[in-house]
Amino acid sequence: MIDAKRIKEKALEYGAAAVGIGDIALFEGVSPQRDPKMILPDAKCIIGFLFRVPRALYRTMNEHTQYMQYTQIGVKYIDEDLSEIFLLKMGALIENEGYDACLQRNISNLRIKGDHTTNPELADTYELVNAEAVSPGKPVPDVIIDFQQAAAICGLGRVGDSGHLIAPGLGPFLRMAFIVTDAPLACDPPFGETLCDHCGKCASACPGKAIGGNKVNSWQCAVYYRGAHKSNPFMTKAFLENDPEREKVLAGEKHFDRESAREIYKKIDFLPSRSTGYIPCICGRACDMACYRHLKEKGVL
Repeated sequence: MIDAKRIKEKALEYGAAAVGIGDIALFEGVSPQRDPKMILPDAKCIIGFLFRVPRALYRTMNEHTQYMQYTQIGVKYIDEDLSEIFLLKMGALIENEGYDACLQRNISNLRIKGDHTTNPELADTYELVNAEAVSPGKPVPDVIIDFQQAAAICGLGRVGDSGHLIAPGLGPFLRMAFIVTDAPLACDPPFGETLCDHCGKCASACPGKAIGGNKVNSWQCAVYYRGAHKSNPFMTKAFLENDPEREKVLAGEKHFDRESAREIYKKIDFLPSRSTGYIPCICGRACDMACYRHLKEKGVL
């Protein structure tokens, strides 16, 4: 017999750092493009899993000793290898009991139609602009749940001013995966107030000034994630040479949008990324490091 207790025990055994179960009814009113009931109409709950990203991977970036390890182990491996094997095991556990398990890992490079944001971690993102519903009343494919909303519903954490999920014990150093299921599991209460206390340290730490006004400019973030800033140890004189806005860019004072960010991408190539499509994080996730240090000093983590 499958129950919440067994699900949580096996999830921790298989490598999750935290697990929570959310009531599917709490997604009532969300856009059909984000609604897990559009994936599995008779779903009863959603199971959320957090995976720890070792904080030393962030430390080495901030100390300018390593950058590729975070990208390959802390991002790509967790999302594309660890979480897939984990989800297949958890899904088999559920389906062996006669229930359905719709596995949801992070599809980093896809955006639903109408979502014009980007993911700084990827070479670029693809918005499904040409997707059409197969019949009236159906959402257009692909339905992509909001992972941060789902994590809050599962009681795992809540987003802070940096735009990243913050979870007890892990802070912002985490990755997520989910299972939408019709198994009748006991649900956890949703997460309460965010651990973020709006201290502004994440905004101050960002070399591209991408955080402000309770919003994150994901295109601005992407440009500086890639290294278009003075603190980049790989910066060369050749970067934007003869560009009258070079100093403005390096100081994080130029505003980038969807078009201008994609244009400057062509000139940002400080470390190799083509083999995987994942971009090395040359800003060192300064926002997350500042958040973690602040919450640690406060005794929250």
